[in-house]
Amino acid sequence: MADERTAQEKEEAELRRMAEKRVRERMELFSHIVTYVLINGLLVVIWWLTGHGYPWFLWITGFWGLALIFHIINYLTGKRSESRREEMIQREMNRMRK
Repeated sequence: MADERTAQEKEEAELRRMAEKRVRERMELFSHIVTYVLINGLLVVIWWLTGHGYPWFLWITGFWGLALIFHIINYLTGKRSESRREEMIQREMNRMRK
């Protein structure tokens, strides 16, 4: 009975750890998006107020946007890659037991 409870507690602790990680990643992504929008909006305003000549802000917006896209892709595929990694670890552990 104690072993069963301990196993359940370990499973619950692991589930909580994974949920905390996922929530932290979601908050970091949201923060990244908000920062991107605010800073790039400010750059557009600066460009507009300084005579709106060459749109230099597009370089910053473009490259930062590319990094943001990678961040979004990483967030969306992170759960699958984590479960795939766990599956590979379990398979390897099973091989080592034989």
